[in-house]
Amino acid sequence: MKKLRVIQIGTAHDHAADAVLTLKELSSEFEILGIVEENPLFLQRAKKNSDYDNLSFISYDDAINLKPDAFLIETEEKLLVPTSKKCLDAGFHVYMDKPGSEDKQSFSELCELAKKKNLILFLAYMYRYNPAVIYAKKLVDEGALGEIISVEAQMNCSYSDPEKRKWLGQFKGGMMFFLGCHLIDLMVSIQGFPNEIIPLNSATKIGGVDSLDYGFCAYRYNNGISFVKTNATECNGFNRRQLVITGSKGTIEIKPLEVTVGEGRLVKKSYARQTLGVDKKWDDNSIRLDFEPEGRYVKMLLQFKKCVMGEMKNPYTYEYEARLHDLIIESCK
Repeated sequence: MKKLRVIQIGTAHDHAADAVLTLKELSSEFEILGIVEENPLFLQRAKKNSDYDNLSFISYDDAINLKPDAFLIETEEKLLVPTSKKCLDAGFHVYMDKPGSEDKQSFSELCELAKKKNLILFLAYMYRYNPAVIYAKKLVDEGALGEIISVEAQMNCSYSDPEKRKWLGQFKGGMMFFLGCHLIDLMVSIQGFPNEIIPLNSATKIGGVDSLDYGFCAYRYNNGISFVKTNATECNGFNRRQLVITGSKGTIEIKPLEVTVGEGRLVKKSYARQTLGVDKKWDDNSIRLDFEPEGRYVKMLLQFKKCVMGEMKNPYTYEYEARLHDLIIESCK
């Protein structure tokens, strides 16, 4: 089996180390040629992080000369798009962590560049590959839930460190930009794009932090209202990440959307309850579904490899990613 030869650029993104650990776990599928980190502070931090043990830190020029099959872009958010553009310009496939630039035009131009060069631009929205989400979307596609009335998506955190919430202030939408992007992607993949966007982002001001650490946005569809919520100050918020899809024939609730199991921080499990077909009023006719633990990034990276190797077409088109990004930015107002 041919390995995909990859180089990661950046170590500052929240998912950077996890991506490396997953690549190491999938050593029969991937070969890590090196890590590029041009920020001296982040480089020093990464060299002290055991997640990067046994990996070479190299320059960008050295990375280009090694001619990898693809680059993984895991820089801090503001550098995701310009770094990805450099790699696409040089003729390389790109896996880019989310959500990309705060500027709609620059992201749209990135998608156009990748399409023009016939290169993979793969966005790292990990919930697209969550087993419970895949199951729920299958119910939707098969019509088992009937006509979809609403999607309710939550991705919360409990950041006790005020510095993390101050850091959110660099983004116009705060938490809606940082994590709400995941939820907007899920909603759109289930319901399509909305007719109206109603942003209600706010600040909890806990601990004197005035960044938009409470993201909330409602979306009007033909059949009703959907919403996404992402709160950085919710007690036990990490375990109350959920997705509820309501249809005319049934409902499925995934809660928690993921929870860490076992000893590995990358291994997650999902739980769901569904009701289909029969409305029993106050009687509980739901069934519980347990999904086997999976590595959070495994399916995503394996699908990226298949796209680069020409074994499958990326189901998320350049046009979809550009339009999704526009919606994310509009939701951050």
